[in-house]
Amino acid sequence: MALKTTSSAVGDKKTRISDLRDKHVALFEAEGVGNKGKFVPKMAYIPRAGAERVVAFFLSEINGGVDVYTEFVSKEYEPEDPERRLWKWPFNPHYETEYEKSEPHAISGHCRYLIPVDELINVAEAHSAAQPEEEEQSTMNFEDLPDPDDDQPINALTIRDKAAIDWKMPVSKKKWLNELITKTFTK
Repeated sequence: MALKTTSSAVGDKKTRISDLRDKHVALFEAEGVGNKGKFVPKMAYIPRAGAERVVAFFLSEINGGVDVYTEFVSKEYEPEDPERRLWKWPFNPHYETEYEKSEPHAISGHCRYLIPVDELINVAEAHSAAQPEEEEQSTMNFEDLPDPDDDQPINALTIRDKAAIDWKMPVSKKKWLNELITKTFTK
């Protein structure tokens, strides 16, 4: 016998999803999607005959041509990840042929697409990896430069430092040298 969904159960589900989404507001902003980002919290599990962890999306959840954001939750929409990570499935227009499908549901006949967790992107990690690079380029700290009256000895020059100077590229492990190269050769 199928359980009847009450309007209060649907309201509770929407409230729980909204509460889950609120945790990730800053990441949605960083992604440039704001409150329009498609957020579908899901369970991550290993199917009976499977070998890898997956999340299962219905066709209606992934066919919109946009990235889908998720958080790993229980059936009751309780967070299952203590770190509360936000994951992104970048839209794949070939989802119908590239992903396995679940067996059709006995009553509704709907199938779900099994997306390997390994294909999801940790949104916070993606943005934290990009952030230091942007900061380093935007700020130039001259306090770390060596004193010009106390020039560095030539025997402290490494092969990497020489390459940086010859190539006119900031590839040295010495921050001050990279800053000099950037300031001098990129205008």
